[in-house]
Amino acid sequence: MFFTSILILLFYFEKHNVENFTSLLKEKLAYESVLTLSKIFSTKDLTISFVKEKKTFFVSAEFDFEGRKVYVIKDLTFEVIVLSVLSLIFFLFLMGIITFKRKEIIKKVKIISEDLAKIEGNLKYFQNYLEYNPIVKKMKVEELESLKESVNYLQEIIVRNERELLDSIDEVVKTKKDLEDINTFLTSAYEILANVNPKDRIEDVAQYILEELIDIFKDVNAGSIILKQNNKFKYFAQVGYTDKLKEIEFCCENDVIAIQFEGYVSGDVIKNKNNEVFDEVFKEVGSEKIKSTYVIPIYVEQEKVGSICLDSFVNDKLKIPEYVNIFGKIFGNFLILKVYENSYKKMFFEILKMFVESVDKRVGKIHSRNVANLSKKLAKVFGVDEMKTWEAAMLHDIGKVFLSDRILKKPGRLTNAEKVQIQNHVKIGYEILNRFEFLKDISKIVLYHHERCDGKGIFGLKCEEIPLESRIILVVDAYFTMKNKGFDDFTIFDELYKDVENGKLDRKVVEELEKIVRRKKDE
Repeated sequence: MFFTSILILLFYFEKHNVENFTSLLKEKLAYESVLTLSKIFSTKDLTISFVKEKKTFFVSAEFDFEGRKVYVIKDLTFEVIVLSVLSLIFFLFLMGIITFKRKEIIKKVKIISEDLAKIEGNLKYFQNYLEYNPIVKKMKVEELESLKESVNYLQEIIVRNERELLDSIDEVVKTKKDLEDINTFLTSAYEILANVNPKDRIEDVAQYILEELIDIFKDVNAGSIILKQNNKFKYFAQVGYTDKLKEIEFCCENDVIAIQFEGYVSGDVIKNKNNEVFDEVFKEVGSEKIKSTYVIPIYVEQEKVGSICLDSFVNDKLKIPEYVNIFGKIFGNFLILKVYENSYKKMFFEILKMFVESVDKRVGKIHSRNVANLSKKLAKVFGVDEMKTWEAAMLHDIGKVFLSDRILKKPGRLTNAEKVQIQNHVKIGYEILNRFEFLKDISKIVLYHHERCDGKGIFGLKCEEIPLESRIILVVDAYFTMKNKGFDDFTIFDELYKDVENGKLDRKVVEELEKIVRRKKDE
């Protein structure tokens, strides 16, 4: 059972790794050199092939590239052999312990049986002596006392041997329970990994893992996950504290308790360390409540890149079995891989954002960032994803990078041909963003951000068929377009409500935007 659990975890974890690298490879093929990709594959023990090899122990993932199936393969034969050998050694070790304990118990039982036989013989002799000796009444007091001491001594031997026997049995039971706990622990780890969506953001994945871990252990009612990103240590998840914890970044690992220590850490050590640096900040997040903590380290190739901290507000001597450190191996590599993936996504997003900002500079206005920030506020009001709305609004005009300055800066009316070029910027923007797997969701928001509620837009969608995020961006885009031309808010909203009556804009969005603008004026 133990071997099977470990084997399942190994295949599941490596399968996730290969799929993530395959997804990343698919995005990077157009940008990275063959040399760079070769380094990535040699580092991660991966191979790439146009033929799916038939091996007993391997995991693979596939994707289409230029009309052909490409397979990314990781051979796990070595890992399985090592795991099998380790499992066999563990099994033999366990059987040795059980055999040794069994012989020891049998030996002690034999000794106790012999002692009992001696006691029984002495008692029979004493009974016969009392029954048949005519001078028993004249027995000296000293002889009775000596006999009493002998009986007491024999009783002590019985009690001591009985206690040793019970201790041996308890030790065997404890060993069995420890093995059952390890098996339950590994099963829990598998269930946690099985429910992780690899497409989720690193923050969401880390938060889910942390919450599930805290539920496993008694007296653990808080915790955090800290990881290294861009040479800085940052908290990606927290339970029991305020979200201000996620705003803290450390440049020096000596300032981070979770990196300096491993295993059990007392509350006094934490308080003394916090008094030296970041004292006020940690008081704000609530870390002064910690009575003890257990730090699970995360290593990548001998380098400590993060930790999972399990904290207790109720127990100053938190006891957690050391085998939980396996979580650092199981979840650590998965989380760090997500961090690297997140870094690549941010890099690509920043490049695309630079293109959009170059369009704003060409017309001399800070437009896209203003639209993004205000759209995010409206997204919160309507209960849609704020970050996704912000990203879509930030890149909503990326299709305009291919428009000439003559059209972008033209002060008068546009010709029909020029209008077609302007309208096509949503399609071009969609085609650019849809090439990236992590931007596919926002690519559709960008595609429909000029649709009209009356169905007279480019694609003929009715109001409720248009994504709410697209309707938000359309209204905010119109607001700032008029704002940049020097119109006051009274005139702008007069025009926006006319567009509502004409079937262009969503009334609910315009009304909520007006509330936000008015509140800002009143502040």
